[in-house]
Amino acid sequence: MVGLTACSPPEGGRPSLVQGSTTTTTRPPFGQVLKEPRSLEPIDAEEAAAPSTTRDRSIIATAIVPTIEVLDEPDGALTHVMDNPTPTNGPLVFLTEENRPDWHRVLLPVRPNGSTGWIRAEEVELAAHNYRIFVDLDEFRLRVTEQDEPIFETVAGVAADNSPTPGGTYYITELIAPVQPDSVYGRFAYGLSGFSETFETFAGGPGQLGIHGTNDPSTLGTPVSAGCIRLHNDDIARLAEFLPLGVPVVVA
Repeated sequence: MVGLTACSPPEGGRPSLVQGSTTTTTRPPFGQVLKEPRSLEPIDAEEAAAPSTTRDRSIIATAIVPTIEVLDEPDGALTHVMDNPTPTNGPLVFLTEENRPDWHRVLLPVRPNGSTGWIRAEEVELAAHNYRIFVDLDEFRLRVTEQDEPIFETVAGVAADNSPTPGGTYYITELIAPVQPDSVYGRFAYGLSGFSETFETFAGGPGQLGIHGTNDPSTLGTPVSAGCIRLHNDDIARLAEFLPLGVPVVVA
């Protein structure tokens, strides 16, 4: 999280919420990673694999080992090795898409967007929640639901036409409190599992998408950013009080 500039359409790149280096640091220079904004009750792999009657349930897998090997199928070929903690010194979390007693198919925070893979159940802890975020780019709105019921809605600043936020389903990978709360990122910044499809890198970062506050609320309700979603500082602070990591984010 170095070399960040204003989150507006840049000349030669876009801001990123993560460092380009793969070296884990004890404190990222951009801000302090909040390891878990809200604790969730753990569940076991059998509970995760069982059919649920709870509406809109999401199963989150948090790594409990130093590295996670991702395979293309159970006992298949290795596709990724992911470090825990992450390069920003936060916990490595995944949103699961299929759960079996010994394996989980998870959405991966890598390019290309929408990539999935299989991880071993014994290498993660599981928890469940019922939150979901919806971002309507055309209407400049962000909405949060719990068990399919709306519980929060607000105006958002979205990406400019020359650097659109790619549509799809992502998830919250980290929550960061910037060291300068009066910066373009405001009081809090959520890192997402998705990446810009316009810019490969910016200032050494990989072009990660995010939801964050702003030091200029007059830009809300306009197409202004280089891919991220902007909220009023009061709104992002409210979400940081109760949303856990691993919340699905549907952008359309």
